[in-house]
Amino acid sequence: ARTRGYYQHLVRQSQEMPKDERFERLIAAAFQLAKERSSQSDPALENRAAVLALAILLGHHRVENLVGPVTDPESRLAARRYLRNVTLRGRNDWCRHYFVSAALALVSNEKLTDQAGLFKEESDSAEGGSGFSFSDLLADRAGTTFALAATRDRQAALKMQDRLAGGFDLALIFPEAADLPEGIPDAELQSDYGGVGGERYQAMIAEIERRLATREGLSGP
Repeated sequence: ARTRGYYQHLVRQSQEMPKDERFERLIAAAFQLAKERSSQSDPALENRAAVLALAILLGHHRVENLVGPVTDPESRLAARRYLRNVTLRGRNDWCRHYFVSAALALVSNEKLTDQAGLFKEESDSAEGGSGFSFSDLLADRAGTTFALAATRDRQAALKMQDRLAGGFDLALIFPEAADLPEGIPDAELQSDYGGVGGERYQAMIAEIERRLATREGLSGP
């Protein structure tokens, strides 16, 4: 029920938002509502509901299956009309990676979420796939880290609301990713990176974690 309130609020708000700013605007709107509601509620629970609503809208509609009944025919129609192909730094796939991972982190745990993202990228590297992508892995990890930072405890939840409500710079919660290798076939992943766990692979993972660590909005208070 709490997530439903955020979902409906965001669908209404989206109709007035510039198309190329909807990723940031929707997050700001969600956390503005969370901030208002936290005066009489647990801020961590409000942030959790906000992130789950964002994940249904911007990650994948099947996230609703993990939450319980949230949408209705009218709101789903409006969401499809106004929120189709929302992008993160110009990439719709990064937007989906970010918020699906955020939702999974809240309904499962961080390790399982990371493994799910890695499994997807390994599958993509197989013949006929789109190739292994370190930039997608960064989007996965950023979404996971964001969700956990927003809901860790009361102090962290309030801090995230202060950072995001009313607007924010995207760099606060998402580092540069376009320069990271992607489209890597399995044979190249094995030969050039040593496969998953190889020395060069681990160096790329360390670089992803370094970039995430520099984002103030992905850290605790």
